[in-house]
Order: sequence, then C-alpha cells, then structure tokens
Amino acid sequence: MENPASLQDVIDNFERPLTAAEAAVVPAWLNTAWSRFRKAIAGVAVRVDLPEDDPSYIDVQDVSTVLAEMVIRRLRNPDGLRTWNDDTYGQTVDSELSSGRIYITADEIAQFAVPGTGISNGMYSIPLSRF
Repeated sequence: MENPASLQDVIDNFERPLTAAEAAVVPAWLNTAWSRFRKAIAGVAVRVDLPEDDPSYIDVQDVSTVLAEMVIRRLRNPDGLRTWNDDTYGQTVDSELSSGRIYITADEIAQFAVPGTGISNGMYSIPLSRF
C-alpha cells in the first residue's frame, strides 16, 4: 500500500499557506510519517481493505488525516523550540509540539487499536492481534 496522504492533505489541514520551502519538504516528511505510522499500527494495509462493518477496519481517510497532523506538528515547530527569551520577549512552545519530530501520539495509536485486543498500559498486559 502506498502512502495515502499527500501534500494537498497537509495544505487542506494547515491553518496557513505553506512556504515554497515547506511545500518542497512536506512529501519527504509524509513518507517519514507513513513509515512511523505503519510501525505503530499493525496491519494497516490489510485493515483498510476490510469490509466497513469489520471491527478491525480502518478508514483510509482517517489515516491520511493523522499523517497530515503528524507533519503539521513538525511544521508548527520545525526547530523543536521549547523556550526562547529576549530582553523584551519570551516564548514557550506547548510540550506536545516542542520535540520538532514527526511522531504519532498515544491518542492517535488508540484511535486505530483493534477492538477487543485488551491493550492496556497495565502490568502484564499482552496485546493480541490477528495482524
């Protein structure tokens, strides 16, 4: 399965127009996001082809949206700035955005969890999946 997200998905979901330099790098960042998404979410290629009534089904549009959001987090803070101070100005970036990395959040992973796998953060939890 090819990366379902495109430059247009990022443009459509970002709150400002992209610069030429950003537009040039976004496709590579989307590929990084897609790679990390596939590692975090089991069986993506199989699950998007399942019937919609299957509990393991994943909507490809939901995947595209999350991939775009992963890249947008990087666009909002490409240098990973946490705190910046000047004599007359100071700025602190939300810790969710401060890494400057492309990553999938725990909430996004939970969104694509296979129902009934018993995935838990508790001790002795063993996630089981058919993927």
